[in-house]
Amino acid sequence: MAQNRCIPLLSGLVLMLCGYATAEENPAPSDGEYVAVISGEDWGPAVTKLIVNAGIQAEPAKIGKDSFTVAVHAQYFDPSTKATSVIDRRRAVVDAYASDTMGNRTDRPSRYIAIELSIHPADALSNPLFWDSADEFNKWKSPYDFTITSALLPRPVARYAGRIGPEADAFTLDKNGAGGTALSYAWYKPQAAGSHPLIIWLHGAGEGGTDPYIPLIGNKVTALASSGIQRLFGGAYVLVPQSPLVWMTQGGKPYDISKSAKSSIYSEAVEALIRAFVASHPEIDPKRIYIGGCSNGGYMTVNLVLRNPGYFAAAFPVCEAYPDAWLSSGDIAQLAKEHMWFTAAANDAVVKPKQYILPTVERIKKAGGKDIHMSYLDRIVDTTGAYKNDDGKPYEYQGHWSWIPVLNNECADDGITLMQWLAARSK
Repeated sequence: MAQNRCIPLLSGLVLMLCGYATAEENPAPSDGEYVAVISGEDWGPAVTKLIVNAGIQAEPAKIGKDSFTVAVHAQYFDPSTKATSVIDRRRAVVDAYASDTMGNRTDRPSRYIAIELSIHPADALSNPLFWDSADEFNKWKSPYDFTITSALLPRPVARYAGRIGPEADAFTLDKNGAGGTALSYAWYKPQAAGSHPLIIWLHGAGEGGTDPYIPLIGNKVTALASSGIQRLFGGAYVLVPQSPLVWMTQGGKPYDISKSAKSSIYSEAVEALIRAFVASHPEIDPKRIYIGGCSNGGYMTVNLVLRNPGYFAAAFPVCEAYPDAWLSSGDIAQLAKEHMWFTAAANDAVVKPKQYILPTVERIKKAGGKDIHMSYLDRIVDTTGAYKNDDGKPYEYQGHWSWIPVLNNECADDGITLMQWLAARSK
């Protein structure tokens, strides 16, 4: 096959999310309160909007972005010094308007005002998560509080009332104890009736823990439930297991895995979760179960494909961290029988392609692999046109972040995108 190309907190929030709250459980903000709206962006989560209860009926014509000042009091992690502090900063307001309780614009007088905030991949204050270098996990910032002031408000608004995550709240959060290890997970049920495939996504190292909301938005995994991707599959279930630590763990300590003991302690638990989930949802077509994941999750994808020959209709490991040196000739012969699409960027400094994807794909093809694709990208850049580097060129992400074009379905080969290819695979 030819190589592919890529087509161009709120202190209360922490408790709310870790408690597995859903949007339906969150009341509308009361007088003097605000609700935070969290979206999944290419680089991770961002607080894009605040919904304020002004306490009075506000006339739409009097509401504008210059009417409001928004300040954030937030935990801040400095990647250069790896020091954590608490800082106070202004957040830029890009729009403001009368709204309903969910932040939807209205042309009628309303007690509710939606305030849209500026976001950017390099703006750490727009992200309610921070990278904890101590255990290398993404965690909710605490504190992460907003204060909204305006001449239109009787008094400053600073009380948090809850959150809305339009994409993530479409998922159900749950736990499973099968396989000897308790795993948290998130799952999505398609809207259409009938038989549907199942897409399994395995997160990277930073999204481990016991809060499955984090792997949903730590990367834009919610895109798997977006209308565009769902349409390709005729509706698909999505299952997102969460590792308590990292997938690459053999004896209970992160990264203690080795060539001689290369199967994760979580392998059986994930397999048990998948089988239990399929059994409890008879609408899932067992001939159309797909598995993929990034980095650590890419390792686990390859691991599970090797442990379960022929079980998955297709696999799509992304910047996969399964060293080629760990793959025996027998492993390669098995992978050659599978349907697989590998993705990585040439400038990935975390999982270096010359030690992972490149030799592995070459060996699989030499072993006779018939349906093996590879998207080997030069670099990872913003394709929305919204974000630029200082030189005016598209904003460039870290080379390791090749899950961005995958989740945006921007990788293509011979006129077909990765998700189109995946949707067409069946045992």
